[in-house]
Amino acid sequence: MRLVDDYKHYHFILWNKDGMITRYDMMFLSFDFLDQDYQYILCLKFDPPLDVFNPNMDQLTKSLESVIDHDQNTFVIITQKKDPPLYQVSNDEIIYSFSCNFRHFKKMIKPQHLVNIHSENLLFELLDYICTENSGLNKVIVRQIPFKIEEMPIKYNCDVIIPHRGDFAYLQNLMYFLKSTENINVYAGIDQPVTVQNLRFRNITNARFYSFKPNPLGPYIIRNWLIEQGTSKVIAFQDSDDVPCADRFQQLTQYMINNKIPLCGSHEVKMDYFNRTMRAIRYPKNVNTALKNGPAHALLHPSSAIFREVFYFCNRLSEDRIFASDSKFLYYCYFKIANIQNIDEFLYIRRSYPGSLTTSPDTEIGSPLRTYLRNRWVVDFTLVKLGLLNLEESCLKYQSSKRKFKVNKL
Repeated sequence: MRLVDDYKHYHFILWNKDGMITRYDMMFLSFDFLDQDYQYILCLKFDPPLDVFNPNMDQLTKSLESVIDHDQNTFVIITQKKDPPLYQVSNDEIIYSFSCNFRHFKKMIKPQHLVNIHSENLLFELLDYICTENSGLNKVIVRQIPFKIEEMPIKYNCDVIIPHRGDFAYLQNLMYFLKSTENINVYAGIDQPVTVQNLRFRNITNARFYSFKPNPLGPYIIRNWLIEQGTSKVIAFQDSDDVPCADRFQQLTQYMINNKIPLCGSHEVKMDYFNRTMRAIRYPKNVNTALKNGPAHALLHPSSAIFREVFYFCNRLSEDRIFASDSKFLYYCYFKIANIQNIDEFLYIRRSYPGSLTTSPDTEIGSPLRTYLRNRWVVDFTLVKLGLLNLEESCLKYQSSKRKFKVNKL
């Protein structure tokens, strides 16, 4: 049945299991329903042209029930299914829709929790609050309509590799989401001075923390060193200031192992602190095809995972610079790996905020140094493809660091 008539407005659907569905439609957020007694809440809102469609509401609510009943502390971000791009990353729709346990929603919506409660993007404000650990929601997932009641995946183990430099609150928030995640071994490397207060969250059974000196050493030296500490078949990358979806590691490892995909990324949801919006960012499914067509931005490194033996077969991440070497690594991998893919799922939430490596003037996307490096890599990438340059004689090959460093286990 069609439940919502105009998706340009906010539409809140509240219901109990096997009970009647109630809807509240509003142009301006009023939350008159907070004193009601329900188990689940679903918020639907879509901008044109995605605002004209007929979701099967019975299927949608039952599917959401199965997710939330499995773990009441789950927050579900919702967007529509759309074909991924063929060759280049695609900045797609702003996301507004979500679902969760109604009790959690009532707690979050209190004015002292959400300063911008009447924001144009309520989803952003909710997720920003969830990321502070105070909401009680420790699992965030993204689902694309239509989706079905889910089967429990086969559980595979993987190593999660995290370099950190910057505000320790980001690393602390990340550990909040990781500490309840099963079948992962977490290796985190700190690239700045550390105090006991900085690491008050370090007593996590599935995580090991190391400090590196001198600082800054850069994330690539740290990633390479941390990877050597693990033993799992699959290595998953993760930036410390981003948020992994709760099913990220299981979905990636199962997809890679079942389909023999040595290097695999996913779509991302961009959490934009400049505009306070949530945006769907989709990547090509077949990365090799995208790169064959041109030197595209076809895979987000921190969203990806790689088989351990393939990582070493591709000579590891270059260590000569503190940024952008992941793009260089992907160009190199193109010539060594025949099947690089992105899973057609949103498994990664990336924060875009002032002061990060990709937004700071000296290192941001489009900065002179990044542009210079990209141009060098693109030229050699093209020459190798044309057979005019040997891969191991190109600037795409692994570059080691001559820096000496010390590592202490925390």
